[in-house]
Amino acid sequence: MMTGRERIKAVMDFKKPDVLPWCEKFYDEGIIGWLTQGLPADKTASIEWVMREGNISIVSWPRLKGFDLYSYFGISNFQSLVFPIDLGPIPRYKIRAIAETERYVDFVMGQGSIARRFKKSKYVWYNMPMFLDFPVKDPKTWQDYKKRLDPHTPCRYPKDWDESAYIEDYEKHTKGTTCINIPGFYGFGAELMGIPTFVSMFYKDPELMRDMVSHWEYFTIETLRDVIETLQDRIDLIYWWEDLAEKNGPCISPRIYREFLLSHYKNVTSFFRKNKIKRIMMDSDGNIHALLELISEAGINGLWPLEVNAGMNAIDVKRKYGNKFFLLGNLDKRELAEGGERMRREVDSKVPILKEMGGYIPTVDHNVHVEFTLERFREYADYIKSKLNY
Repeated sequence: MMTGRERIKAVMDFKKPDVLPWCEKFYDEGIIGWLTQGLPADKTASIEWVMREGNISIVSWPRLKGFDLYSYFGISNFQSLVFPIDLGPIPRYKIRAIAETERYVDFVMGQGSIARRFKKSKYVWYNMPMFLDFPVKDPKTWQDYKKRLDPHTPCRYPKDWDESAYIEDYEKHTKGTTCINIPGFYGFGAELMGIPTFVSMFYKDPELMRDMVSHWEYFTIETLRDVIETLQDRIDLIYWWEDLAEKNGPCISPRIYREFLLSHYKNVTSFFRKNKIKRIMMDSDGNIHALLELISEAGINGLWPLEVNAGMNAIDVKRKYGNKFFLLGNLDKRELAEGGERMRREVDSKVPILKEMGGYIPTVDHNVHVEFTLERFREYADYIKSKLNY
């Protein structure tokens, strides 16, 4: 029998596993809701040894790590073992409240933006915050910020970074795929400037944009160099976060993608492949159809979550692009959360066809959202596992 890790890798390599894996991701706020609906904390809580007092004391102590829904529901995790590297600004901006009213609190975020969240809401943390300001606005503020993106800052690597110990750990892992998570060229810029400013700067100040993406290529490769060259294909998957599209299409044109980003993607993906890492998946919400040829040319060969509400259809992508992409997602979370016939129809309309086409792992088209009740998720879990012959 194959392990969870072997199954996911087989599908991503367009091979047939003994059983098609089923993957999901969850919101913490949704898990808290399920605990109030009967999710057994004693069967899902994960407690592990840590160095006491925020991992800075010599004394070890068991602490609650979180809740393991993967083992409980029989789900495979395509981000099972993530290398803990710091790709954020150092020094970090201190997360702190800077203004408060009866309705909301304004915070400085870790990457330097200022965001507002409501104090009271049905789902406080599931709701997107309102961003009020961003740290990079022009060449001067970018030069100041760039000082925080030094790839050679020693504390970017975990305190327990030991090559032989990590090699052993990554070789023995079986539950799911080993992974490195990185922000992409669009994602990092949008986080630092805000989407309207970032996308307009490709026209207003193209030299600034070229400097930003060039530095991000350098920063990404040099920060990751030690772990990539050490672990090589013990890293099963590069998870590249972008979110470069919305419901009606990409936030940048194919021309801008080709002119400003494509060569930098190629340089980074070539670095990965030189070190035997061949599975590179992009996470982007929205409708990315207009960019798929360029995304493939960039060296990216996996897609998630294929958002149904934005017009993405995994069957259409497979028919057009074949084995250029392995696919995860595309099960409409809205339909699945309704349960009953609507849930079964959504699963039946896609999973059998995509299972036969290969290179597809069934998953909700993003995280399992907070309005998905525990009862409905159990119903969905039982049904999809029956379809996959669990």
